[in-house]
Amino acid sequence: MRIRVTAAAAAVSGVLALTACTSSAATADRHSDNGAKPADTAESSGEPAGHITERSVKPWPFTVASGTLACSGQAVTFTIPEGTYGLNDAAQRKHPAPDPIWADDPNSPGSRIPLTEVIAKGLQLCR
Repeated sequence: MRIRVTAAAAAVSGVLALTACTSSAATADRHSDNGAKPADTAESSGEPAGHITERSVKPWPFTVASGTLACSGQAVTFTIPEGTYGLNDAAQRKHPAPDPIWADDPNSPGSRIPLTEVIAKGLQLCR
């Protein structure tokens, strides 16, 4: 019985040690002194680059809680698990308009929340 407990404790200790090494290496990479930002994270939120949520854009123009912005040329797209939508004219040449997920504007009956801020954020990804 004592041997099993000792072996189990050693295994747990090894896993914890590996986890600590991995975490500290990742932390060191994120906090290096060279001023470079990680390529896969957004500067302010720690989310993957292009990932936006209803907390990051006010007013939030979609009926889904989050998605991923992308920009190719000047075409801005918004991707969710159900598909990719074109947010501007350039993107709508290849992708459908976001009508199925575009939220109505509660302050202006009959109109939708403007996509202006989301498109601007998407265009920043082209730079």
